[in-house]
Amino acid sequence: MSRPRFRTLPHRADLRVAVWGADEAELIRNAVAAAVTLALGRVPRATAQEWLDIRPWPAGLPSRLVRAVNEALFHLYARHELAVGFESTARGARLAIARLPPGCRPDLEVKAATYHDLRPRRGGGRLSALITLDV
Repeated sequence: MSRPRFRTLPHRADLRVAVWGADEAELIRNAVAAAVTLALGRVPRATAQEWLDIRPWPAGLPSRLVRAVNEALFHLYARHELAVGFESTARGARLAIARLPPGCRPDLEVKAATYHDLRPRRGGGRLSALITLDV
């Protein structure tokens, strides 16, 4: 897997992140990786132990971005699990999940991905979006 493509942008209260990918699946994968990386400060090496379906899987890219990121955050904070992958399936989408390594704790509480200024776009042969994370 290639390195996730994202960068943080200035924002007064929350975290704003620019993400991009060649297609919808890569864009969402990079958004999930951005949220997890920002919450943990770094991403520990971990191997997927299971794949979990994201249900319901919404229609529309903005809702899919928010849903996938929020599902990854739920697993991180509520179940101490790390989202290490994402893929689209014929029935929707799923996250690859691993247990957090011992002693690994979030550095930052990211409450949720929001729809605020969420603007997915296609340009220059790739998809991009601005995601605001409520901290």
